[in-house]
Amino acid sequence: MRKSHYYYFLFLAALGIGMFLININISSASAHVKYTVVPKSLRGTYHHYSKKNHKWSQVRFTKYTYKIGNLPKLSGKKLVAGGLYPQLSILKYNSYYVTELGESDAYQAFYKGISITKNGKKIHALKELVSYPGIKHDYTIIWYPSKIKSTQSPVVYV
Repeated sequence: MRKSHYYYFLFLAALGIGMFLININISSASAHVKYTVVPKSLRGTYHHYSKKNHKWSQVRFTKYTYKIGNLPKLSGKKLVAGGLYPQLSILKYNSYYVTELGESDAYQAFYKGISITKNGKKIHALKELVSYPGIKHDYTIIWYPSKIKSTQSPVVYV
């Protein structure tokens, strides 16, 4: 092979490899971040009365947001960590949905939608599984769609 053909071949090989590497970077950079959508079974405003504190608490789910009490609202459309993750992440774990802060291990709570009978009426409510390190047993909290003080235990349909 002549010397000029050899350099021409090396130039084309380098150009081909360079174009291949550019195509790899362009395709991986076009990734799209998906918004977090709250499942329909959780959406709504729910209340819980604490007999210990004699206070009402509220949790609110919309299509893209989650807010509990006085804590800041988490949004599935707002991006964090340099625009890599939505601020609100909802994952399914067993029969519960876990609300998390931006793909971190900082979970907020475990919820699932349930139907209950209260005063002879069937209503949609939320069941929250409360589990902390250091406590011996998990317990649940029922969140009602209106301010109902629990005088008796409702019948829960899971």
